[in-house]
Amino acid sequence: MIPDSYGDLSWSIAGWLLAAFGYLWVMRGVRRQAMNSAVPWLPLLIASVALIVLWHIRAGTLPGLSLHLLGAMLCTLVFGPVLAVVPLTLALVSVTLTTPTDWTLFGLNACLLIFWPILISKLLAHLVGKLPSNIFVFIFVGGFFSSAGVVLLTGWLITAILWLMQIYPWGGMLEDFASYWLLVAFSEAWLTGMLLTVMVVYRPELVAMFAATRYIDQA
Repeated sequence: MIPDSYGDLSWSIAGWLLAAFGYLWVMRGVRRQAMNSAVPWLPLLIASVALIVLWHIRAGTLPGLSLHLLGAMLCTLVFGPVLAVVPLTLALVSVTLTTPTDWTLFGLNACLLIFWPILISKLLAHLVGKLPSNIFVFIFVGGFFSSAGVVLLTGWLITAILWLMQIYPWGGMLEDFASYWLLVAFSEAWLTGMLLTVMVVYRPELVAMFAATRYIDQA
């Protein structure tokens, strides 16, 4: 999360414009699914509460910066890229309310911690869909390794933005911050793989991007 822009409003404006475009896209998607009664409100509520808790379990690094799990890949696989925005947004709002973060940067943080991870998750899920139809491919490649990749790409993008905004100079401290995301990626991969395994075995109908007829019946 970007803590402060130090007076540079250009990043804030760009973040809000991109976030506004993303949320308009989400609103249209949610409206279509709501008309078809296809919105799993209870699972969304459970996922939102879980992410709020996970995002508050943070490890401090540089002043104003911390590391935490994302949950973007799992939410994208379970709810689809549109509905995945909902629990991630609620988690970001809760963190912004409870930390000394500049609210003018909420749009930029939403782009970095919500829309970017979901975009990468959707891309990786699409690539996994081209692999052989096997449940282990879906769990290990689509869940375990892909979630680690999402966290790494997100963490390294945040590191690059911090440097471009000149909040922190590129050096040993910022390099350490980038390397710490490797630890978060492993934790995220382990948690995502475990939860995804349980869901596809016992409640596969809850995983929106899992096709039982393809990964089980036709495997």
